[in-house]
Amino acid sequence: MRYLNWVVVLFFSCLLASVTLAQSYEFPVEHEHTLRNCRGKLFITADKIEYQTDHKKDAQSWQYTELRQLKVLSPVALELVTYEDQPRLAGRDRIFKFTLLSGQITPEISALLMKAAPRPIVTSVLLPMQDEPRFAVLVKHLRPLNGSLGTLKIYADRIVYEASGDETESRYWRYSDIQNFSHSERYRFEIVTYEDGIGGLKEYNFQLREELPTGIYDYVWTRVYPSKFQHLEKLSQSSNESNKE
Repeated sequence: MRYLNWVVVLFFSCLLASVTLAQSYEFPVEHEHTLRNCRGKLFITADKIEYQTDHKKDAQSWQYTELRQLKVLSPVALELVTYEDQPRLAGRDRIFKFTLLSGQITPEISALLMKAAPRPIVTSVLLPMQDEPRFAVLVKHLRPLNGSLGTLKIYADRIVYEASGDETESRYWRYSDIQNFSHSERYRFEIVTYEDGIGGLKEYNFQLREELPTGIYDYVWTRVYPSKFQHLEKLSQSSNESNKE
């Protein structure tokens, strides 16, 4: 009986170790500096991100709560915005930029970062998606110099911009990552996200290449503003009850 218990404990210990190992990723990287870059290894786990290098002054380890924003700019480019001030730049938050020298940020790693980070992250590496979108509309993402063509996909818990050309233009937003949205014109759709920009926000301006599907605005509105929707529902219910009386 004791032997059987020992076997069960060993089995679950190995299982836990394999799961933990699966949630740990290591990449050789180049860390960008103003004058001279350095190289080392970047470790990504469910608990932290760590940069190890022979340049001891550059070695860093961050818990996710120490990162103001995490940006997956491409499968090989990662940017960490910390709360650390830079006195030479009027207290601007310090940014660490890494380029992967081999390997790539996969959808699974992107999902790990999305789950681990307490604040909204920016990612061009789309998370694994098994379900079909509730709505999809062809769009052009307008930018100052050159835009990109793609599809705006509306799901029950997220909005995805899937660029058809340069994949680094793609974006994935949970509804909680969206501060505001609008449909100001017939062929225009804007999304304001909690992404590092002016006032801590960034606007994505989409030109619609086809009519906005019926019902999409209300569908998004109830998810971006759930508290307002619940308030209106309560008012509606109270009004109906009063009418019945």
